Amino acid sequence: TEIRTEAPSNPDCQHILYSHYKGGYTLKFLIGIIPNGMISFVSKVYGGRHTDSFITQDSGFLELVRPGDLILSDKGFPSIRTTVEGKGAVLLMPPFNSTGGQMSDDDIDMTYKIASVRIHVERVIQRLKIFHVLRNRVPLSLIPHMKKVFSVCAALVNLQPPIIKQ
Repeated sequence: TEIRTEAPSNPDCQHILYSHYKGGYTLKFLIGIIPNGMISFVSKVYGGRHTDSFITQDSGFLELVRPGDLILSDKGFPSIRTTVEGKGAVLLMPPFNSTGGQMSDDDIDMTYKIASVRIHVERVIQRLKIFHVLRNRVPLSLIPHMKKVFSVCAALVNLQPPIIKQ
């Protein structure tokens, strides 16, 4: 997930923090969410310029993948497929049609199935982003502490009632 920061005056910091996707300066975190909706992994802090695939590979998340795991991701992570499958796990990404043509019935069915799970992931992310410190632009002075701040917010989310009713 990505959160906005104040604009740095240092050109090197600007380069590291600028996110073309968000059109501003951001921090990125990779979070892992297990089937019951609990946050099980929080990466270190990355600047907005880093790709999702880079963060996934650099964060140590892939070292935690075990045979039989099912990893749900969006289309920003295709380069991790080989690593995930090499560990005996499955990477599941929604089908996307780069040609603009019509999707097959199987692709449409798969998209709906993934979306029904993805909505729970988005709800967990929204719970994280209700915290004032993550909702507003992060002051530059707070950036060195954001891993701890984000981890505390994730722990507080885990203490809330479950996203998915048993």
